Amino acid sequence: MLFTVTACGAESSSVGLEALSIEDRSDAEGYHPARAGEILVAVRVRLLNAGAAPVPIDEGRFELARAEGSPLDADPLTAWMDGGCAGELPAGESVECVVAFALREGFEPTHAVFTADGERAEAALPARPPPGDGLRPTNQLDLLVMSDDSGSLTEEQASFTAELPRFIAVLASGDLDADGRADVPPFDVQAAVVSSDMGVGGFTVPTCAEPDFGDDGILETEGRTDVSGCEAEYPGFLEFSPDAGADPAVFARDLGCLTLDTGGCGFEQPLEAVLKAVSPSQPTIWTAPGYRPPAFFEDTPGHADGANEGFVRPDSVLAIVMLSDEDDCSASDPAIFDPSGDGPYAGTDLSLRCFAHADAALHALSRFVEGLLQLRRDPRRVVFAPIVGLPADLEPAPGATPHWDTLISEDPALRDDRLEERINPAQPSQLIPSCDLPGRGIAMPPVRILRAAHLLEARGARVALGSICRERYESAFDSLVFQIVAAARGAD
Repeated sequence: MLFTVTACGAESSSVGLEALSIEDRSDAEGYHPARAGEILVAVRVRLLNAGAAPVPIDEGRFELARAEGSPLDADPLTAWMDGGCAGELPAGESVECVVAFALREGFEPTHAVFTADGERAEAALPARPPPGDGLRPTNQLDLLVMSDDSGSLTEEQASFTAELPRFIAVLASGDLDADGRADVPPFDVQAAVVSSDMGVGGFTVPTCAEPDFGDDGILETEGRTDVSGCEAEYPGFLEFSPDAGADPAVFARDLGCLTLDTGGCGFEQPLEAVLKAVSPSQPTIWTAPGYRPPAFFEDTPGHADGANEGFVRPDSVLAIVMLSDEDDCSASDPAIFDPSGDGPYAGTDLSLRCFAHADAALHALSRFVEGLLQLRRDPRRVVFAPIVGLPADLEPAPGATPHWDTLISEDPALRDDRLEERINPAQPSQLIPSCDLPGRGIAMPPVRILRAAHLLEARGARVALGSICRERYESAFDSLVFQIVAAARGAD
C-alpha cells in the first residue's frame, strides 16, 4: 500500500524533509468530506533538524503543492502525531510523523512543504496508490516467534532452531528455489521472541515462577549462555537488512538463542502473549481505522508502543509463528488457575480446567482475531503460522488450503478423531494426545489455536499450519515462506 522514495530538502535550509509515503485514508473513523469529491490523504514524512536550535512542529506548518508552485489546494487536518512529532524537534535529531490533508477534487500535489521560523524544506511525493485494493509490495517483515517455554519443548525447540539458518537465508537472498537467483526482493527483517508465560492470575502454581504477569508478552532479551555461540543479552528485537552486509547465519543463530528456553510456566497462554506483545495502547499510524486497544490482566495495556516499541513497522508483513505442544489457555477469569479447594472451578483437576471450562473462563477467540487484524490496515499483511499438535499426516502442503472440516468441524463424522479433546482413561488428569512421537513426547489437540487460524483466514489473513509432531520442520517453514512472500507481494 505504501512505499518509500528519497527526496532532499532545500539546500539552504537547516531542516531536511523526506516524503516517505502517501495514502488514501478517506475511510478513517470520524472523517466526513466537507465538499463533493474531497478525499483524506495521509502523508508520512521524516524531518531532520540539522540546525543549532529546536524547530517547532505542528500540522499547520505542512503544505501540499504542485511543482510549479500553484496555490495550496489541500487543507491540513488533525495530524496523527506519534512518537514526539508534536512540540519541538531538538537540534541534530530526526522524527517521523503523519499529517493528514483534505485533498480537493482534481488537485494532484507533487510536493510536501514544511516551513518554520524562516526555514523551508520541500520533498517530492511518491505516487498515490491507485483506486482498488491498493496493496503495494513490501520487503519489510516483522517476525514474532511465540515459543512455548514449558519443560516439554526441549526437542521441539531444537528442531525449530535447526530450520532457522535455511529460513533466514531464503529471506535474506530472495532465492526461493535454491537456484542461486533471487525470485523476490530480499527481505528487511525484524524478529523477536515472546514466551507463552502470562502468569496465573497471581496464584501460587507449580512451574509458574512469576504468578502475576509471567513474561507478560515482553520481547525476550535473555540468551542461553549454556548454548555455544549465544550471548547473555540481546536487544528486544533483532534487525537484518540485506543492504547492510549483515550475515544471515549470525542472525539465525541469535534468533535461535532467544528461542531456546524451557523453564517457564506450564499453563500456556500463547494467543494472549502474542496479542499483548504487538498491540499498542492507543491508535497509531499503522493500526486499522477504528482501532480499539485491548486490555489485559489487571487492566494493563499492550506493549507495542511501550516496552516493545519499534518492533511493528507501518508497512510490514506481520508474521506470527507459534511453537507449542499444548492448546491455548488464555484466561479471561484468572480464578481458573486457583489451586485451592475454593472457587468456581475447584471440582476440576487443575490440569484439565482449560479444557473443561473453556467457554466460561477463557477469552473468546474473536478477541484475538479482531485484535490481530486491527494491527494492519489490510488483513492480507497478517501471517499466522502455528506449529502445534497437528498430526503429521494432516499437515497441509505449502500453499495448500487446510481441510478445515477434518481439523475443527463440530461434526464428529467429519473431524479427525485425533483432534477431539477427550479425557485419557489411562491418565484421567490428562487429555488423549493428538500425536505421540517416540523419543520426543506427546502433543495435545490444538483446538483453539486451529479455530483461531480458521477465523483469521476467513477474514483475509494468511495461514500456514505446521505439525510439531515431526523430527524436522522443513515443510512448516516452507509453508511459512510461501505465505510471507504472498503477503509481501500483495497477491491474492
